[in-house]
Amino acid sequence: MIMLIDDQLKRIVDTLRESGQLANTIIVYMSDHGELLGDQGLILKGCRFFEGLVRVPLIFSWPEGIERGLVSDALVETIDVAPTLLDAAGLPTPESMQGRSLLPLLNGQRDLHRHRPHVICEYFDAMGGHPDHTHGSMVCDGRYKSVVYHGHSIGELYDLERDPGEFDNLWDDPAHRELQYERVKYH
Repeated sequence: MIMLIDDQLKRIVDTLRESGQLANTIIVYMSDHGELLGDQGLILKGCRFFEGLVRVPLIFSWPEGIERGLVSDALVETIDVAPTLLDAAGLPTPESMQGRSLLPLLNGQRDLHRHRPHVICEYFDAMGGHPDHTHGSMVCDGRYKSVVYHGHSIGELYDLERDPGEFDNLWDDPAHRELQYERVKYH
């Protein structure tokens, strides 16, 4: 599957180059979700918020408008893509859009590593077949990730700096109770 995508993307880029359109064409390479591939003993995609599912590729190429070779660890969301494209086209972002343009990061006008203080991810039917079709939400600030299953007393809290594999759920740890309560307000 990866080779198929690589081959087709190459065909598109080659056609743009041959037609003289590559320099002024914005290419966005991204995914809407990841795959678990055995992480946490799980496969496929689904109702969890582990890094393998929520941290997805986002690559921009625009030779005439974006500095080449930039790599950023800023917290961004897929809802930022549409405002970025509108901004690049010189069009205003409608107030109804939740995303924020990434163009200032991509062209060096703003700190490459700061965009949002946290990111949010939501999933409906997050408890996989539970009769109430539970709404789950995740908030991550880059270090701490919290997950709330609305209407249920269970949750998840991970310190990604100390536990990048997300094996130590701190949700019920009394030493992290204050952090848990502080983070719940974002859900």
